[in-house]
Order: sequence, then C-alpha cells, then structure tokens
Amino acid sequence: MGSVAKLFTQNIIWRGLYYLVNFILTFAVARYFQASISGTIFYVINNCALITLLLSISFESAIIFFASEKEIKLSKLFHFAVLWIVGIALLLFFIFLFVKPAFSNSFFVTHFSSALLFILGNIMTTFMGSFYFAQKKFVFPNLISIIVSMILILLLFCINENNWLTSERFLSFYFGSYLIQGVLLSLFLLRSNLNFSGFSLLNKIELSRLFKYLSLVFFSNLITFFCYRIDYWFVYYFCSAGEMGNYIQVSKLAQLFFIFPGILAAVVFPLTTGGEEKKVKEIIPALTRGILLLYAVLCVGLGLCGKWLFPFIFGNSFLLMYPAFLFYIPGIIGFSALYIFTSFYSGRDMVMVNIKGCLLALTITLIGDLVFVPLYGINAAATISSCAYLAYFIFVLHAYVMEFDVPIKDFFGLHRTDLKQVRNFILKKKNP
Repeated sequence: MGSVAKLFTQNIIWRGLYYLVNFILTFAVARYFQASISGTIFYVINNCALITLLLSISFESAIIFFASEKEIKLSKLFHFAVLWIVGIALLLFFIFLFVKPAFSNSFFVTHFSSALLFILGNIMTTFMGSFYFAQKKFVFPNLISIIVSMILILLLFCINENNWLTSERFLSFYFGSYLIQGVLLSLFLLRSNLNFSGFSLLNKIELSRLFKYLSLVFFSNLITFFCYRIDYWFVYYFCSAGEMGNYIQVSKLAQLFFIFPGILAAVVFPLTTGGEEKKVKEIIPALTRGILLLYAVLCVGLGLCGKWLFPFIFGNSFLLMYPAFLFYIPGIIGFSALYIFTSFYSGRDMVMVNIKGCLLALTITLIGDLVFVPLYGINAAATISSCAYLAYFIFVLHAYVMEFDVPIKDFFGLHRTDLKQVRNFILKKKNP
C-alpha cells in the first residue's frame, strides 16, 4: 500500500480540482441565470439532495467503513449496492409514470424528469465512487466528475435560445450529468481488477451489522443535512427570489472554504478505520490550529474586499451577498475546523458524538430562523447559521478534550513544531 504522503497528495490535488471546477461551474450558472433564477435552480437541487439522502440512507459510508475494516467482502457490498440502485430506479420510474408533481413551483414541474435523473445519478455516483475511496483510490472518480463539469461549463457558453442548445436543454444536461458520472464509474468499476463475479448476498449477521451502523450514520447525515441547509427553506419562504439567490451563493462560497478540510477529512476517515487512529489522533490539534488561523486570515481578507468583489464576479444582482457573508464568517471558520473531528469520530464508529453536536446546532438554527428570518431576512439566516456552527464545533471540541485529556489551548494559536509534526505524519510510510 502506498504511503500516507501519496494518499494526501492524491486526494488534495484531485479533490481540490474537483471542488474548484465545480465551483467555477456554480459561479458560471449563477452568472448566466442571475440571482432569482439561479436561486431557484439551486433550491431545487437542495430538495433533490434531500431526497437522494433519504433514498440512499448513506450506504456509501457503509461501503467505505466495512471495506476498510474488511468485515464484509467487497463483492457482497457491490452486489448489494447494485440491487439498491435498481430498486431506486424502479421506484423513480413509477413516480415518473404515476405521480404528478405536487409542487406549485413551475421550474420543478418543467424539470421533473431531469430532477429524477439527478437523484438516481447522484446515488449511483456516491455508491460507485465509494468503492474507489474504500481502496484509497482518489484519482479516477474525481477525474470523471472534473471532465463532466468542464463539459457543462463549455456548454454553458454555447447556449443560444435560437439554436438547439437552449437554456432549458442545458439545465436538463446539468441535472442529468450525475447519471452520466454514475454510469461511467459503474462501467469502469466492472472492468477493474476487483473480483465482482459470482453473485453473493449479505448474510443475516452482515445485514444486522450493516444496518446497525447505517442507522446511526444515516440519522447523523440527515440531521447534518438539515443543520446545514434547513435555512434554505426559511429563506425561500420568507424572502424574495433575488434574496434567495444571494443567500445560496453565500452558502456556495462558504463551501469553497470547506474544500481543504473536506479533503483532509476524506483521508482521515479511511485511515482511522484502517488502523491509523493513533497517528490521526496525534495530528488533530495541529490540523485544527492551522485551519483556524488560515481561514481567519482568508475570511478577514475577503471581508475587506468583498463589497466590490462579489458584484464584480457574480453580477449586480448579487449586491446582497456582502453583508450576509460578513455575518457568515464565524460559522465558516468554526465549521471548517469541525470536519477533522467529525470524520475522526465517524471512523471510530462513535457517531453519537457528531449526532449530539449536530442536534444542538439544528435546534439553534430552527428556533433562530423561525424567529429572526421573517424580520431581518438573509442577514439573520447567516448570523443564526454562524451561531449554530460555532456551537457544534465547541461541543465536539469539548468532547475530544474530555476524552483524550488534551489542553484546550493546544487547538488555538501556532506551535513551532506544527509544520514538522504535520510533515512527519504525512511523509511517514504505512506498513504493507
């Protein structure tokens, strides 16, 4: 097996490129369709993402966990994933045939079939991609997504309402792109050197272990989803379409800050489950200090120039982004530092720590948004989200400090040995 350095380097480069290209695609869509229409597009995607989570029950996490632990054969997990995807495809097909959209949103009605393809494709992509991540192969699934996203960016510049590629057709391609990625990942996975021949099902013991793990992980991911995105529904209901577009774009911008912590977390999780818990535990304080300091500097810098930068990049329909972003800054910093801890506890099969912290954040968000968003709009939503994310971070940090008896000051400031400690962790070879 390759070194930890190789794993970090691969994931940082390719996952970083994936997030960068997808951010450019999001920016291009927002720039072309402007605040009100792009806000509706991303709001529909938000609803589709919730349906995706409900239908997938976070099985992709189980693939990584059990494959890394080698508790269940990879072939059994693959066959179970295929059956799950087929079942979802049949369900969505019957919904398409017999269920008319019960939404008043004309955009959703127009793109109902595309939304169903988005849901199926998203599930296929996450399931199949997890088999690569479980083997610590980070390049190929990211490469597929990068290529598809770059094609969409090029198509966006080719839109002509008087030609074959209208804005409506582009959006159909946009929603259907995940299905393309899922199919490609599935085909190449079947052609890989993994042995998926000989159809085999999970036995009762394996099913019991699987669903016991999934019950906690799914619940954790569900409340995390609501904690992270429930403000969209409040803003959508109480604010205008233009305000909705501005607020979602602030949220998308915040996601850009989560790229690097997400990359680290994507490596921390399989390393923790794969027997590297001690080394991961030793590096967490240094990683936290680095993220907090780096992101504080970046957020302050962006706060100083954002007033003119946001309209320049996204257009004049996004003038409301700047004040909302300022209120979002504390949450961005806190949530970024949270990634390492939640991934570590998930890898240790201690998801209840994440669940309790997320429930605290969700409670703050629900009460705060219900009271203040109708009065103060998107600035209130940004402020409440910041308070919720900071509360979540403080809760998980406190749990870590109490469990491992680490002084809380070790997670703030900078130490002279930080760079050396991180370098030694990354460069140290893993045993075969």
